Amino acid sequence: MEDFDLYKEKQKLDETLASLDKTLASLEKRSYDGTRDILKYFDRINDKLFTFNNIMIAGFFAMGKLKDNVPLELIYVPIVNLGILIFIEYRMMEKSRMEANVLENIDLNKHKKTTSQTNSLSLSAITTTTLVALYFLYNLFK
Repeated sequence: MEDFDLYKEKQKLDETLASLDKTLASLEKRSYDGTRDILKYFDRINDKLFTFNNIMIAGFFAMGKLKDNVPLELIYVPIVNLGILIFIEYRMMEKSRMEANVLENIDLNKHKKTTSQTNSLSLSAITTTTLVALYFLYNLFK
């Protein structure tokens, strides 16, 4: 009788551990999916920023030709921002390349650091593109 109770308790413990392992695996997957989704959305945002920045380049050229007293050197502002956006695209490509080789030796700390830096750069791209747009509007209406 006592052996049966011990067996029953061991079976309950095994079920609890299996449930705990499932829950932990689910949480790890959710964390990974969340990080991946953040980068996916930042990638989509960066594509839109890239397009908007190209429109700003055309706008700065047009403003330089259509308005008097507007130096053509203003075009450097969106071109510098374009360089920042290209750098961010390169970083996202490198991060994806690192994820593609996940079965090989991957340094998880480096991967997390790269992801964090890429997210920060994406946020800064939003800021710099907003500043370029504001600078364009300022020069347009002054």
